[in-house]
Amino acid sequence: MGRKLMDIYALVTKHKGFKGRLRLAVRTGISQTKAQTMPDSSEAISVFERAAKEILGPDISLNNYGG
Repeated sequence: MGRKLMDIYALVTKHKGFKGRLRLAVRTGISQTKAQTMPDSSEAISVFERAAKEILGPDISLNNYGG
């Protein structure tokens, strides 16, 4: 459960560090711990992708996370 969500967390953390990870949690309302246990619903993935794009900017493709 939460495989794609965790992949997005990993990608944001890789490129933006701890602050980026915190921004993702704040923007999605879902902590990394909670993301590990929740299902990869299309709605949750969409929210995470949108937030990640805002945090990472146009230079980093979300295709890198495997989603």
